[in-house]
Amino acid sequence: MFVYIIPLTALLLSFMALLASMRFIFSRQGLYWLFPAIISLLLFFQNLDTLLLLGEQGITEFAYTFRNFSPFILAFLWYMMIVVFHYALKKNVTENRFENEARKNRAEAEYLMKVEMRAKKKARKARKKYLENRAFIPSVPEYRSPDED
Repeated sequence: MFVYIIPLTALLLSFMALLASMRFIFSRQGLYWLFPAIISLLLFFQNLDTLLLLGEQGITEFAYTFRNFSPFILAFLWYMMIVVFHYALKKNVTENRFENEARKNRAEAEYLMKVEMRAKKKARKARKKYLENRAFIPSVPEYRSPDED
């Protein structure tokens, strides 16, 4: 059973590297991740083939040689390289600050415009209501005020 632990771990690491590189393809730096995704795919199939060969041969004895550990070491280093490459790209390829600030300023201006329009509409309604309901002195053309004499 111990014979399968190293190849399974190598397969798992190469699968995680493949998934990570496939996920990063759909990010802003997607073109940078095509080559690592291809290498991860090849490494995954190599580790899968190693595991299938091991199961087919039915080896029960495990020898501690570099040849037996090399797929695990390669998969581990490749996964660490993908993680480091991701953080390096994250640090160096920053987002456009001017575009970000312009977008925020535009959103703020639209919000303030909506607030002002609501306030003006409310003030118009209040003024209209006041004008319609205010008290006034009726003017009757036939009636003459005694003060006019």
